[in-house]
Amino acid sequence: MNSLSSNTVTTIANDDASTMPDMTGKKIMMGFWHNWPAGASDGYQQGRFANMNLTDIPAAYNVVAVAFMKGEGIPTFKPYNLSDAEFRRQVGVLNAQGRAVLISLGGADAHIALKTGDEEKLKDEIIRLVETYGFDGLDIDLEQAAIGAANNKTVLPAALKSVKQHYAAQGKNFIISMAPEFPYLRTTGSYLDYISALEGVYDFIAPQYYNQGGDGIWVDEANGGAGAWITQNNDAMKEDFLYYLTESLVSGTRGYTRIPAAKFAIGLPSNVDAAATGYVVDPQAVYNAFKRLDAKGLSIKGLMTWSVNWDNGNSKNGVPYNWEFSTRYTALIEGGVMPPVENPDAPKALSVSELTATSLTLGWAPASGPNPIASYRVLRNGSVIAQPDTPLLHDSGLTPNSRYSYTVIAIDSKNNASAPSAALVVTTVEDGSTPPDPAISEWKINHAYREGDRVSYQGKQYTCRQAHTSNIGWTPDTTLSLWLPQP
Repeated sequence: MNSLSSNTVTTIANDDASTMPDMTGKKIMMGFWHNWPAGASDGYQQGRFANMNLTDIPAAYNVVAVAFMKGEGIPTFKPYNLSDAEFRRQVGVLNAQGRAVLISLGGADAHIALKTGDEEKLKDEIIRLVETYGFDGLDIDLEQAAIGAANNKTVLPAALKSVKQHYAAQGKNFIISMAPEFPYLRTTGSYLDYISALEGVYDFIAPQYYNQGGDGIWVDEANGGAGAWITQNNDAMKEDFLYYLTESLVSGTRGYTRIPAAKFAIGLPSNVDAAATGYVVDPQAVYNAFKRLDAKGLSIKGLMTWSVNWDNGNSKNGVPYNWEFSTRYTALIEGGVMPPVENPDAPKALSVSELTATSLTLGWAPASGPNPIASYRVLRNGSVIAQPDTPLLHDSGLTPNSRYSYTVIAIDSKNNASAPSAALVVTTVEDGSTPPDPAISEWKINHAYREGDRVSYQGKQYTCRQAHTSNIGWTPDTTLSLWLPQP
């Protein structure tokens, strides 16, 4: 393991990166920064995120989490395109502005498996990274199997407590945060061991309100008192989802653990390319949810997003996302109200032509608005399938004699989004020449799937990647770690 000489530590201890900005009592907007280059079409809608320096990140992001610290054995970090000195200089620029830079441990593809006895080595490596790069804390972003792998649940909290004490002795606050997916925060959730072990030590938790599709929360008082299951991908009830799930988590009700409101931030995707589901079409839903929480005395710490690179990325058609997330929500974090937005009108007159058993052509009237229309976001059964720049789309790969619901959202040149159009429901024609494959069954809940099983879901086919028992939040279209889409 590399180490810093005492001379080096003495030399770098006086620069801007040696400070650890204290975010206690402050509202935050936290964004993740990618430590890898963009590919041609990395997004969920085939868009491309932006390659950027830390110093390119807007000041609205007062907490930046560098993704990721990972690797076999004791995880570590190395900048992918900068020298250690330049990376540290950039951290120092943000620190001088009162902004914190964390190292995020994990990520979706991390294979972290710490063993008993690794506590001291992990503590030393975290401190080495802090002294080398100027990090101000660590964010736990373990996902899927890594959450409970080996002895992670005991080794990691023990190491972090030691690091926190190490810097507390220097009069500094080493920030500890977490970014769990919200289903892991139910009262039997696998993240509760980390929260319990770090009780009184962690600074804030920013659950991910994205990529969970049909998972959500049952609210007795919703729907006029009749009750409702409010899902994460229900755009029509987005405000209620944000409010009720957050209320449940900060009060420890409706089957969720309690996280103090002052240490809670809502995690949302920057745009439709950043996550499979969870994008907020109407930002007023976020402002309204915060207002309702404030009115109930449950004011939360702020927002988190995946990611700053996607916030500055481009759609599949080259339309810039143009810092939509930070532009939308800066006023919210700074205690203001939502600035007026001149949204385009919702598309109208959806129609279908060239309807066959497996394809159709969808058209609609050109939308209008205060700014020029740049593209359209097309949703099939609630999931975005394309973003054409003209009011026409050919959709193929459909299932014969199946029902599909289409809606369209207009996007203008300033990246403002319209409300969704009225839904158009279409049923594909029958195709008697193509008998169904008996080996492919319709996906269902609470079923034990084996590796290699094939299912159909919302007109598409998937192959099971790993054995599991399905639940309402692990639909094939949103849980790509479990299901492989078939062409």
